[in-house]
Amino acid sequence: MYFFVVGAVAVADPGSALADHTDVVSFGWLAATAWGTLAIRRPFTLGIAKRQTPPEYWDMPEFVRVNNHITSAWGAGFTFIGVSLAVCGAVDAPAWVGIAAHVAGLAGPAVFTKVYPARAQARLLAAQAPVTAVPR
Repeated sequence: MYFFVVGAVAVADPGSALADHTDVVSFGWLAATAWGTLAIRRPFTLGIAKRQTPPEYWDMPEFVRVNNHITSAWGAGFTFIGVSLAVCGAVDAPAWVGIAAHVAGLAGPAVFTKVYPARAQARLLAAQAPVTAVPR
């Protein structure tokens, strides 16, 4: 839907103000999608996670919680980029500032997505481990 609307505006009015702000609008849309899926309790990362995780884990609260955190990380990254690009445009910042915002806003969530699930799983396994008595 988003691309249809942006494409239609671009064709109908190539000189519109949207032409100068598609980067901000795109990341705003991505951020709204991430935050919106959290609001309706269906984090957008669930579909990807389910392809990589056996079905017996899908209904576990921990599985959903991990995906809530990952989706939040992506929402924060997209929001950061959108706001940064809007500010860059407003103050006519050099291009490298916008590039740095893209890198930071995408690398942070990507690393979090890679690292966090294993840490959460390790915490869960440690919490479920039986407690053994220490001999005297």
